[in-house]
Amino acid sequence: MRKYLQWIIISALLANLSCSAFQTVRIVPVFDPEATILPASGAVVHVKNGITAMAVPLNEVKEVDAFGVIIFNSTDHFISFKQKDCWMLDQSGNQTKTIHKSLLASYLGKNFKPRLPPEFPAEVFRWNRAFRAMGDIAPLPREDIERTTVMPKRRTQFFLYFPKRSIKSSNLRIIVPKVYSEYADTETTFVFKFEVQRG
Repeated sequence: MRKYLQWIIISALLANLSCSAFQTVRIVPVFDPEATILPASGAVVHVKNGITAMAVPLNEVKEVDAFGVIIFNSTDHFISFKQKDCWMLDQSGNQTKTIHKSLLASYLGKNFKPRLPPEFPAEVFRWNRAFRAMGDIAPLPREDIERTTVMPKRRTQFFLYFPKRSIKSSNLRIIVPKVYSEYADTETTFVFKFEVQRG
């Protein structure tokens, strides 16, 4: 009888482990009345103060919670921000900073190259055709080498990598803070809302 009970417990544990090992986890956008959702790619779009900011989950990357961020500057003046100041908020209120560049290879391997979802470019163009004409960021000399500057009618793209919080949390917020307007002397913060789906 005792051996039989042990066998049942071990079988249950193994079944649990195999289910969790093959469970798919996807980060998907959450409805937000202040945002636009691009459903094919799962991107969340905010437009504030002449700045369009988009965050799209990279669900193909399994080792970390990864997101692509694109910022379009539709204004007639420079904007700037610091990528290292971006962070994640989970449902427990824990704030997580991005993984430092020097540690990325240990998480993702030396030859890893991030890719946006293949549906994303066409979906953005359908949503707003003006963005196709916007060029990429042109480097400008700055005293603050950590600050990214986006010239008028230009865009920049970067990737954020976080230690996996989607394992424990079902709600994630990506914060891109303090996008600074050189002309208006104002700062705009973008909050992108996502949820974790398991299946």
